[in-house]
Amino acid sequence: MSVPEETTQIDANGKKSLAEWLLVIGLAFALTYVFFAPLWIGGGLIGGDLYTYFLPQKQFFAERLADGEFPLWNNRSGYGYPLIAESQTGAFYPPHLALYSTLDVTTAYNLNQLLHYIATFIMVWLYAREVGVRAGGAILAALIYTYGWFPPRLCLEWAIIGGMYLPLQLWLVERFLKTGHWRYPIWMSVAGGTQLLAGHFNLAFIIDVVIVLYVPLRLWFAKEGVAETTLASKPKTLGLTAAALTLGFALAAVQLAPTLELKQASQRTGDIEGGDFDPGYGHIPPLYLSQVFASWWWWYAPDIDRDRALENLDTLAWSAGTNQAEAHLYFGLIPLMLVLGAVAWRTTRERILTRFHIAWFVLGLAALAYATGWLIPILQYVPGFTFFRGPGRYGVVTTLGMAIAAGSALHLFLEKRRTCVALGVVVAVLALTTWEFRYISRYVTYAFQLDQTPVHQLSKSPVKAKLVEFGEPVRLHAPGPNQTNLLGVSSVPEYLGLGPAEYYEPDLKARPLGDARNPATAKEFAEWASRHGITHVLSFELLPKTPDWRLVSAEPDPFLNFAWARGYEPIYLYHRTAPAWRACFEHEGKQSQAVISRYEANEVGIQIDAPQSGRVVLRDLMFPGWEVTVDGKPAEAIRHERLFRAVEVSPGTHTILWAYRPASLRIGIWISAAAILVLLAVGHVRFWHFRPTPDSK
Repeated sequence: MSVPEETTQIDANGKKSLAEWLLVIGLAFALTYVFFAPLWIGGGLIGGDLYTYFLPQKQFFAERLADGEFPLWNNRSGYGYPLIAESQTGAFYPPHLALYSTLDVTTAYNLNQLLHYIATFIMVWLYAREVGVRAGGAILAALIYTYGWFPPRLCLEWAIIGGMYLPLQLWLVERFLKTGHWRYPIWMSVAGGTQLLAGHFNLAFIIDVVIVLYVPLRLWFAKEGVAETTLASKPKTLGLTAAALTLGFALAAVQLAPTLELKQASQRTGDIEGGDFDPGYGHIPPLYLSQVFASWWWWYAPDIDRDRALENLDTLAWSAGTNQAEAHLYFGLIPLMLVLGAVAWRTTRERILTRFHIAWFVLGLAALAYATGWLIPILQYVPGFTFFRGPGRYGVVTTLGMAIAAGSALHLFLEKRRTCVALGVVVAVLALTTWEFRYISRYVTYAFQLDQTPVHQLSKSPVKAKLVEFGEPVRLHAPGPNQTNLLGVSSVPEYLGLGPAEYYEPDLKARPLGDARNPATAKEFAEWASRHGITHVLSFELLPKTPDWRLVSAEPDPFLNFAWARGYEPIYLYHRTAPAWRACFEHEGKQSQAVISRYEANEVGIQIDAPQSGRVVLRDLMFPGWEVTVDGKPAEAIRHERLFRAVEVSPGTHTILWAYRPASLRIGIWISAAAILVLLAVGHVRFWHFRPTPDSK
């Protein structure tokens, strides 16, 4: 069997009619309702990292925007962290700015997810049509990629946001290879930079790896459809592609520079197998790949515990852990049978196994090999591969390859069928595959859709009301990380994907409340709480009677009970009776209160009447970028007890102002601005004033 050097298939897409565009857009919207109806009608999500990670960040972001402040620092999780550096908020991402500045948090979060699902479906269809897949097959490809891989990962905000850009970038690459127009590398830079601004870098890195491999494969191996002028200037094409990727990073420097600063001061040490940060976590055990064809065993059996089963699938597998969402990989039984049937159809094998499909087979197989964790020992030395967990996420590449193959196979089987028969088959395949994906997405997930979610009950929270009455900046010790930030207060312990290293040093971690339930250690816990500015404690149980804590509330909380699945059991709120000042004046081992006159995300003002020389301590995290002035004059910022901010003052009344002005942000802004100017200059010459040649028309 010979593989054809050229084929007409990849050139067969033609122009898309208005009717086809309207059909695809209509299906894109309709499918979001089929899969996520509660999100369209005022409901929401719960489960996974939503309430412990994403929603608290987004609420803080929205609140600060509403108050006219663009937040660079988040002062609620733990003792604070650089919001723009940790990046998961995606503060510079245009959709986030538009949605969270105009809508309530739940609506903005839901709409952000839904719009990315819609855009992803359209982008896959567009790419599939560009590479020669006919209309019905392109819609099937869009369905497989969008709803086969992403709904089980609904608990991970980054999934669909980042996943949209893979087909978009590949469509831009294809247009560039076929036309040679510089406008497409320019838009590649814009798309790559925009994705990085969303703050979810893992899929952005995967997409760049795919492009780096995809373009040479198209230029030297799968040449079908590539313009002759492009093939005649391969170094130029590679150079422009590399420049587009590089400028994409430069455009996003405003986000990347602060993140790089945090990375160097974070818990992400890059330790391989067995370390605190294991890049093998979230892999697909090789034996679990049977899910591709044995879905009835893994997903249709209601009594199977997939997470427990994954713990036992260690044969040939990376030793790190994984979970059912990260390890999910499924293309649908009917699409799989279409692909296998097309490959086995000997009389037409020449037509299905084009070099383009073989190139995708190589890419998909390589991605699958990395998804198992097998290649980590080799690629750990290549920059970027050990920065992220979740090698199973490389399955997104395999899924797109299978989606294109299934779309091509559907067209192959229907080519000589009557129109009405072909249409009926396409509708049946789409309907059955949609039903299967929807069914599986309800079982393989950690996120659940509800008509009413905990955040809808936030205004009825008695705990929130009590904390608001307190007046001073509150720091709450709570049973779970970050969730109580939604009450509008600072809380410990914290949970951060990329966090300051101090939060992960054993002797600096937040003390577990379990110690305070033991009368013998209650005093020790109270002393720790005082040193760390803990004003309140939430507990699921009554604490032993002690003069340090006063019971404020003992009743079910509509918000907290819902979020923590506590039923109607009481939640106990305690207030520290002895002082636990967020800001204080320290001298000769004694403390007295310093008054916080201004407490915002990027600035904190303190008033102090110091009887003598001493140190004014603010029990928020000291981090590069925090600058301090005393009475308007720059002063030396001091790290106090390895965690907190402090400054020395002389006797008398003083006004202290802490301001977060990271140099990394200024550097990032300059780089991003320079990249924008470069793109505008290139666009002016090569896009707006482009003069087509006969080969580029």
